[in-house]
Amino acid sequence: MTANILERLRNESAPYHDRVEANPYASAIMAGTIELNEYKHYLEMFYGFIAPLEQRAAESPGLSASAYDLESRRKTPMLEKDLAQLGTSGNQLQQLPVCKELPDLSTPEKILGCFYVIEGSTMGGQMITKKLSRLLPISTDAGLAYFNAYGEESRTRWGDYRELLTHAGQNEESRDEVVRSALETFGLLERWFDERTQS
Repeated sequence: MTANILERLRNESAPYHDRVEANPYASAIMAGTIELNEYKHYLEMFYGFIAPLEQRAAESPGLSASAYDLESRRKTPMLEKDLAQLGTSGNQLQQLPVCKELPDLSTPEKILGCFYVIEGSTMGGQMITKKLSRLLPISTDAGLAYFNAYGEESRTRWGDYRELLTHAGQNEESRDEVVRSALETFGLLERWFDERTQS
């Protein structure tokens, strides 16, 4: 029996997912050792990847057909809010490095595969929110908008996204395209984190 799209995404992206979660900032959060300036830099790295990614998606001819509701799911405003709470001015925000090597988002399948990476992280974000609210002087109202994302609606919003993926993965060609896009996005995000961690 051919694996469905959700099984393929989970299984084939697992090594990428593990490596992204093993970056020094995520590891420090889990270990309870992250400091406020490190957390701020971590958010800056996410901003540098997600802001241009969401802009590319907004300009994609495939967005409408994907049924992905980008406007209600945008993470860029959440990151901007968090960074402002942590003292980043509007001018400083504009000066932050942004990723130039982004995934191809030209088709509905590529959009859904890409945002599997971003939307999937909202579930883990709930655990991270709880840890960070105990470790640092931040809260869901001040500094944790990104990781808290959808709050109590996280499981429902993730379920809605899974339905989109299932609908998109009706044939093998579509499943292949969705999975390739997810893996490409994971790979580019990992590279971006590596570059920013070393800089």
